[in-house]
Amino acid sequence: MIIDNDGLMKINKLINKTPWLLIAGICFLCLRPASVFSDQIIIDSGDQFNFAYNCMEKGEYSRAIGEFERFIYFFPENSRLDAAHFLIGICYLKNKHYEDARNTFFMIIQSEYGVQIKGKALFMIAESYYQQGVLKEAEYYFTKVIKKYPVNELRNAALYRLGWTRMQEDKWQEATEIFSMVKKDSLFYGSSIELAEQGLKGKTLSCKSPAAAGSLAAVLPGLGHVYVSRYQDAAVAFLVNGLFLWAIIESFNNDHEILGGALCLLELGWYSGNIYSAVNSAHKYNRKVQNDFRKGLKDRLNLRLFTEGGNNVGLSLQFTF
Repeated sequence: MIIDNDGLMKINKLINKTPWLLIAGICFLCLRPASVFSDQIIIDSGDQFNFAYNCMEKGEYSRAIGEFERFIYFFPENSRLDAAHFLIGICYLKNKHYEDARNTFFMIIQSEYGVQIKGKALFMIAESYYQQGVLKEAEYYFTKVIKKYPVNELRNAALYRLGWTRMQEDKWQEATEIFSMVKKDSLFYGSSIELAEQGLKGKTLSCKSPAAAGSLAAVLPGLGHVYVSRYQDAAVAFLVNGLFLWAIIESFNNDHEILGGALCLLELGWYSGNIYSAVNSAHKYNRKVQNDFRKGLKDRLNLRLFTEGGNNVGLSLQFTF
């Protein structure tokens, strides 16, 4: 390829300008990131807390936990730190992560936070056991709240919940007595008096005697199931045991002693199973009657959490009719 004089002159000019082009390019690259980093996000403590709380209100509990933890990390000296920890425990509870919830509430109790929020944390530990169905532990911690906060509305809330715990265990008389202990000036009083009256009715529910069911089944297979209104099971028990008894008689009448003995052992199992099934059916019948009765009762306590003055966490009671 042949380059003329004009071409050589243009190449020389480009070479002479190259350092300036490099300098201009480097300056451009250096200045560009500065414009990106100039748009910094400033996190405000109030906005962060409210955003986390709104996530919790919308039912986005896992996201709310992360946002509350972000709040705690960036604002470790904020006055709402106790509220953030408490609401993390609530989010775990709402997500049915009961153990994580209890660990959070125990941490609050062991911290240097105020007496009020520690009392609420103790109540929520009991509530977590109640919601999980671990009634013995729930009773223990509700009783602990009652003893530790004898003049606090928290005591009335714990009495109300303890009464419900007793009803879940079919201890109707004890439930009535506990509901009657709620103070007249409490928001729980009206509902507690109503539940105390209903608890007395729980003692008179039409239940079946497991002993009677077993005795009837021993007299005549299937009769115990009739007693608890399980007619299909009664028919099966009567037919199966009847057929075994007929086969045993036929075996011995035809001198098949070995077969007859084997059938006797099998029949003994069916006969015992018939008695056990009748007793178990009576227990199931009673549980259904009691559960249906409890479903008709209104648990008007709905714990709603909110921030009081933007600083503390409170427990609000909402009654539904």
